[in-house]
Amino acid sequence: MNRERDKPCLNNGSFLFRFRSAKALLDEVAGNGGFQELEKQTIYFAKPEQLNDPMEGLSDAFWDGDDVLWENFFNHYALSLLWYSHKWLLHEAEDIDEASVDAWLTEEDLPTEKFRALYHEFCSDVCSTIKTSELARILGRRTLPLRRERLSNLLFLVHQSAVPHLFRLLKKYGLVSSELPTAASGTNPVKTTLECWEEIALAPPKIDMPVEDQLELMSSINNRMSHQLDLGMLTRLKSTPKAQKLLALMSRFPEMYVDAFLKDLHFNPWRVACFSRQCQNASMWGTYGSEHRGAALIFRTEQREGDHYFRVKGMTGASGSGADLKVHNVAYGKNPPPLDSFHMIGRLPMAKLEATWMTTQDGRVSTRLSEMTDDFEAWQTRYWDHAFKRLSWKHCDWSHEDERRLIAYSVLGDDPLTYDFSQLEGIVFGMRMSNEDKLRVLSIVEKKCRATGRTDFRFFQAYYSPSKGEMDISELRLLKFDIEE
Repeated sequence: MNRERDKPCLNNGSFLFRFRSAKALLDEVAGNGGFQELEKQTIYFAKPEQLNDPMEGLSDAFWDGDDVLWENFFNHYALSLLWYSHKWLLHEAEDIDEASVDAWLTEEDLPTEKFRALYHEFCSDVCSTIKTSELARILGRRTLPLRRERLSNLLFLVHQSAVPHLFRLLKKYGLVSSELPTAASGTNPVKTTLECWEEIALAPPKIDMPVEDQLELMSSINNRMSHQLDLGMLTRLKSTPKAQKLLALMSRFPEMYVDAFLKDLHFNPWRVACFSRQCQNASMWGTYGSEHRGAALIFRTEQREGDHYFRVKGMTGASGSGADLKVHNVAYGKNPPPLDSFHMIGRLPMAKLEATWMTTQDGRVSTRLSEMTDDFEAWQTRYWDHAFKRLSWKHCDWSHEDERRLIAYSVLGDDPLTYDFSQLEGIVFGMRMSNEDKLRVLSIVEKKCRATGRTDFRFFQAYYSPSKGEMDISELRLLKFDIEE
């Protein structure tokens, strides 16, 4: 039997390629980019904000609720704003970015009865001013659901009415020294805007664009204008930390709340390890392989029922033998998957969800609750299916990466996860990788092969193929380890 011919083809779909710099693979100074990943057999799972695509985890979110959900939505906005304000007061101006908006919060999570009384007073003032019951009825019967830009635009108008009440309350309890003027009585810009949107939605189309996209575009323009005004204000105030802090509460909070809603209420905190299906793309080497000075690790996967899995160790909740994570193929497109925001609130216990979002204080129950509870297992299946679709979508601009990814959705610490050496099929040296770094790789691999009695480890060299007119890899078949002493 010819063992060379028995070696599996790297393009058969069973392998994952992970581009790494020589420093990450070999060096040990973590603060300088070295993690000894090869020696320690580690794979770092990054948080979304650590990835190079700001659209990671993006979804085409929409809010489609009845009057019960919308009434509770406005109450929750007031609760989140009040809770954020106490963080805002405690944080120094230089650290204001550390003050997060906690959309997971419910009234029962407030720490004291005094805080709950403060919330009831604030919520009553805000709801009375903007007439939330009336707004909830309008939103509950609207023609089109609200997507992200329109919701942010609407909440900005709500915010302008809510902030004066907030400062009045904070001054009442001696937490601030001044108040803000309230809007003229008899005006309700939130209601006016909603009625305008509904009128546009029901009118005959005047341009060749879906009316929902028209409304999103209009709201997007308004939101971008608000951003410009913020920048103009910061320019005039020399962008001091105090100005940044003021804007966080006065202007940026509505969009921060929407982002927190999508992050805190829908899916567990997640991290991702990124791979590619192939390693012959020069651009990928330039971006992720340290300008071709690094290497690509080749990992084996296990196929079961048409899907591929990769075992990792060290994940919270997994057994000592590790957990098999499914390999997700990244789907590329112009538009992320849709997300029914009210229907996918999955991070709250069902009892808390029903009490705080699906039921009003006078006992009315949302019609959408039964969509979850009538067949809870089917809802859970849809919930996780959408979660992974959301976390494995990227814009088509990235399609050249041909990415595969592992998604860990349980709560993780900062430590990387590990793999077994048998899962590492081989290593591809970059075109510019130095001989010194190659020898360091060979030394580590030889030691591991001797320790495990392994003779099938493979090395490859990336090079430019004139006959193909593209990058290619060639197996270095003369590199053999004699494991016998």
